Amino acid sequence: MTGAGGAAPAACELALRRALPWRVWLDYLRPRLIAGPEAVDGDVYLRRVGASTIRVAADGPRVARRLRLVGVADPGDAAASRVARLFAADEDPRPAAQALARCPDLRPRIGRVPGLRPLGCWDGFELCVRTVIGQQVSVAAAATLTQRLVQRCGGSLTPSGVLDADLARIGMPGRRVATLRGLARAVVDGHLRLESAGWNEVDRVLQDLPGFGPWTRAYLAIRLGRDPDAFPHGDVGLIRAAGCHSPAGLLRRAEAWRPYRALAATYLWTV
Repeated sequence: MTGAGGAAPAACELALRRALPWRVWLDYLRPRLIAGPEAVDGDVYLRRVGASTIRVAADGPRVARRLRLVGVADPGDAAASRVARLFAADEDPRPAAQALARCPDLRPRIGRVPGLRPLGCWDGFELCVRTVIGQQVSVAAAATLTQRLVQRCGGSLTPSGVLDADLARIGMPGRRVATLRGLARAVVDGHLRLESAGWNEVDRVLQDLPGFGPWTRAYLAIRLGRDPDAFPHGDVGLIRAAGCHSPAGLLRRAEAWRPYRALAATYLWTV
């Protein structure tokens, strides 16, 4: 990969506050990508920004302590900030992990994969769209539908693109399509400020939009709001991973995981 005139592309390094289980995280992220704008190639995360592609690689094959960003010249660049947000570069999961490791049902998972923390996101609108599409469908089905939506939006997910796209016969229920359009309209109109408002404000606005129920908002509270105790107890994957039989049973089990239920959910989903 070279720049203009054969010169090496710009690059910089991003330090992680605590080591990250790189390969485990990429394996979790891979089926949840926004296909088109982003991809995982081996142990490298790829993100398209305009006409360029940023490559993010770790300083080790399994555990990352630093990330090398090819295509970004300055760690203070906006793209570097988005990488840091996606990979939770500034977070220290040790206090939460130490507290959760006292719980017998989580201790083995934490021991196998130390350093895990909840995924962040590159773009708040993309994450909201992907989360809505993932309602009541498998991860694989959601990936297919998201890829289809990206194609109909011209290769990227933007609020204006969703509003302008032909979403007829896209494979989603009409109410879900209406939810996506309502989300996009709220952002375009300035009613929903995903990138600049605090999570409490974002959550308040989402509650008033159709299609943003408790599960959706709790999941977004983890990845977008960075709420350490957010917990989508109605999630089927969490219920099964915890060995429970109902949302109510999982909620009772999760009382022992407070105030770090978001990290507990991340371990149950991932390990």
